[in-house]
Amino acid sequence: MYHPYLHGKQKEVLALRHLASLLGAEAVVQPVIEPMRQAATSLRHTLEACEAHRLQVWLVINPMRQDFEPLRPAQAMEWGRHFYGSLPARQWIHPVLMLGPALTPDAVRRFAHVFGTRPVGLVVGHDAPPLHDVMALLGGVDVRRVFFRDAEPAPQARAAAGPAGCVWVEDRRLPEAADLRQRDRHPFSDRHLRYRAEGFAGFSDYTTLPSRPDAPDPTPRAECFRMSFIHHDKLAGDSIWTEHFTGPRGAEDLGAGGRFRQALQGFRESLDRPDASFGPTEAVRRYLGSMITTTPPSRALSKQWEVMHHLELVSGLLTGRFAGAFPARVPEDLLGRTASPPPGLSVSEAPRPALGSPRSGGRESR
Repeated sequence: MYHPYLHGKQKEVLALRHLASLLGAEAVVQPVIEPMRQAATSLRHTLEACEAHRLQVWLVINPMRQDFEPLRPAQAMEWGRHFYGSLPARQWIHPVLMLGPALTPDAVRRFAHVFGTRPVGLVVGHDAPPLHDVMALLGGVDVRRVFFRDAEPAPQARAAAGPAGCVWVEDRRLPEAADLRQRDRHPFSDRHLRYRAEGFAGFSDYTTLPSRPDAPDPTPRAECFRMSFIHHDKLAGDSIWTEHFTGPRGAEDLGAGGRFRQALQGFRESLDRPDASFGPTEAVRRYLGSMITTTPPSRALSKQWEVMHHLELVSGLLTGRFAGAFPARVPEDLLGRTASPPPGLSVSEAPRPALGSPRSGGRESR
């Protein structure tokens, strides 16, 4: 089971909303959402979509960052209680308690009193109180998941979780140097191959986003985007990598639109590599549609597509939907919408039809 850790920012909740139907049907992705904003209309709409499509979501009830940093633990908990209660249905939305240095025993007892009749989760953050003590305060509450953020949980912490499934939320850092971030391909994760053998209930990361919601974007230019892909290795198994696409250096005279088209051309060519599969996902189709419309997405929309792509790619990898899709060429139905190649492409360079792969099962138990 994949538990992507989302910060509840606009691009993330919109990406999840667009994929709620697919992810709910495939049932191998259960997001964890830590809200960042007290004004949560968009988040509410996304959770309603997840509920409608039976997509299980783990929602932090007492957030502690950005809008919630000035609040005392009891205030943040009260916000979460009202927000959770405002959802018209919440069978598939699980309350999660964030364990941090500001958490008090009274706040833990309050969480148990309000949500103790439901399956709940815990997030063990930096400088959290001992998990053993928190579990004792929760008493008989049904704790189903314990998410250990960033640091791999020690054996004693995993033992303190008792029967709850443990998940390590890994900070999959990209290279620190800006020039390394913007070239070549980088290994991202192979945890889906190992988490069960290591005794975890799932695996988790921050998708391709930073682990801190306030971290500066390393690729602010509108003509840059980063996509994850499945790297095929017959011996080691299929792992997840990321690749950065941008226009060529020294081509500022092309303008943002021209550089974006150059980045798209590099992306299109990468779809033909025999050792890589980008799906194709809905986000791949949207990026390639930009080649046809010649209208580059805004930076915010591009980031939303990146998150959409990563979530669907991992879901398709776990269900076997993308099995054998090497290479995953350009979908034929997309190309059928245009009679001529995009600007800058000759007819001989026009993308080729997709190699289809049968959709297989793979529903993990809830």
